Amino acid sequence: MILDLIASATPSNSAQRTWRITTAVRVFAIALVLGRTLSADGLGRVAVLLMVLVLVATLASLVEGVGTESVQRWVPITEALLVGAVVAADPSADESILLYLAVPPLVAGIRHGWLSAANSFLVSTAAVLIGGRLADEPPTQDVLQAAGFWLVTGLGIGVLAGVQTRSIRTLEQSQAPYVATHQLMSQLHDLASRGEVGLDSVKLATELVGRLRDATGATGVAVYGHAWGQPLVQLAGHGDTSSLASHALGANHQRVDDVLVIGLRGAGHQLGSVVLRIPGVWTAESRAAAQIVADEFALRLDTAVLFDEVRRLATAEERKRIAREMHDGVAQELVALGYIVDEITSVSDEAQTLALAETLRQEISRVVAEIRYSILDLRHHVAEHRLSGSLADYVRQVTQDMDLRVNLVLDESGPSLPPRTESELLRVAQEAISNVRKHARADNLWVTLISDGSTLLLEVKDDGVGKARPKERHWGLESMQERAAGIEASLEVTARAGGGTIVRLQSPPQTTVTKEFA
Repeated sequence: MILDLIASATPSNSAQRTWRITTAVRVFAIALVLGRTLSADGLGRVAVLLMVLVLVATLASLVEGVGTESVQRWVPITEALLVGAVVAADPSADESILLYLAVPPLVAGIRHGWLSAANSFLVSTAAVLIGGRLADEPPTQDVLQAAGFWLVTGLGIGVLAGVQTRSIRTLEQSQAPYVATHQLMSQLHDLASRGEVGLDSVKLATELVGRLRDATGATGVAVYGHAWGQPLVQLAGHGDTSSLASHALGANHQRVDDVLVIGLRGAGHQLGSVVLRIPGVWTAESRAAAQIVADEFALRLDTAVLFDEVRRLATAEERKRIAREMHDGVAQELVALGYIVDEITSVSDEAQTLALAETLRQEISRVVAEIRYSILDLRHHVAEHRLSGSLADYVRQVTQDMDLRVNLVLDESGPSLPPRTESELLRVAQEAISNVRKHARADNLWVTLISDGSTLLLEVKDDGVGKARPKERHWGLESMQERAAGIEASLEVTARAGGGTIVRLQSPPQTTVTKEFA
C-alpha cells in the first residue's frame, strides 16, 4: 500500500506526498505499538518508553517537513540512533515497543533510497548492541532476537521501497528546474493578470526616476544596470546624465561633491546603480530618502528585468521558427509554381499565354524576393557588436541588389543601450527601410543613429515619391509607433522637403530616453 502511494506521487508535489507518507508510517507504528500494549498488559511500565517514541516520531516528522534537504537526510539516521537507545535502555523491553525499530530504515528507504535504509539499519543495530552492553542490565536473549527481527524487517521493506522509488526520485531531480520555473511563471502570470504587479521595466524605471526626483530634488538622475553580461547599461534617466556614467560603478553611498551613488540590490545579485546629482550638498536625510526609494524599487525592477529577458529569448526563438517555416514552406511552394510556369511556356505557342506566363513568373519572383527579405528581417538581430554595427550590416544586405545610394551616420558615443531597446530600434529601422525599398522609388537613402546617453535619435529618410500614410490592413506604421512607445520615445513620419519621407524616432526633449534593460 505504501509503495502504491509513492508510485502515484508526481514530481511537482512528490516531496509533500512523501512527507505525508512517512508521517503516516510513524503514526501507524505508534498506533500499533499502543494497541498491542493495551491489548496485552496495559501501558504500565512501557508508558514512559512510548512517550519517548512519540516525541522522537513527532520531532522527526517536523524536521522533515520544514528542514532543508541536507538536514532531512540526517533525520532517519538520528531517529534510528534514538530508537535504538530507547530499546537498549529497557533490558526486558516489550515486543510492541521493539516493532518501532523497523520505522527508521523504512522511512529512510522511502525518502532517500536503499543505501540510506541500510545506514539506518546499521545505526539502530549498533545503538541496540552498544547501549545494551553499557546498560547496568543487558537485554535478554529474547529481546535481542525480537529486536533483530524487526530491524531486518525494516531493512527489507526499506530497501524494497528505495529500489521502487528510485525512478521517481530520478525523474523528480531531472524535472526539478522545470517545475520551479513553471511555478514561478504561473505566479507571475497570475499576478500580472490581476494587475497586482508591474512587469514593464520601462514604466518601473521611469517611476523610479520620478520618485527619486520628488524625494531628493535631484536635477540629474541615471539608473544603470550591470547584469546579463552588460558592463554598463542605462535603464532610465533625467537631465544631463552624460557626466554621471563615470560614477555608476562606484560603491554604495559614495559621495563625490554633489553626486550620490546608490547600489540596486536585486534577488541575490547586484542589479545596478542609481546616480543622482543635486544643486548643493547631500545631507544624511536626503541620502536616507534616496536609499528608501531605491530599496523599494530594486526587487521589483529586478523581477521585471528578468521577465523581459525571458520574453526576449522567447521572442527571438519564435522569430527563428517563423523564418524556418517561411523558408521551408511558402518559399519552396512558390518556387514549385515557377516550375509549373516553365511547363506552360514549353507546351504553348500562343503569344497571349506566353505573355501571361511571363507576367506570372515575374510576380512569383517578386514574391519570393519579398519572402527572402522577410526572412532576413526575422533572423537579423543585434549580435555581440553594438546596434550601429547590426544596422550597417542590415542596410548593406538589403540594398546590395538595388540601385540606391546609401548614406549612413552612426554615432553611439554614450553607454550601451539595453538589449530590448536595441532590438526595438532595429525593428523600426527595418520597417522604415523596407518601406523605402518597396514603395519609395528613391535614389538616395539616409540612415542616422545618434545615442550619447542623453539623446537618442533614429532617422530614416529618402528622396522618393513620399506620401507615406497608413493603409487599410497594412500595419507597418502602427507597428513602428507601438515599438517607439514601448521604449518611451516618440515617432514621427513626415514629408521631406524636395520629395520623399522622413521617419524620425527620438527621445523626449531635454530628458534622457528611458531604455528597457532586458
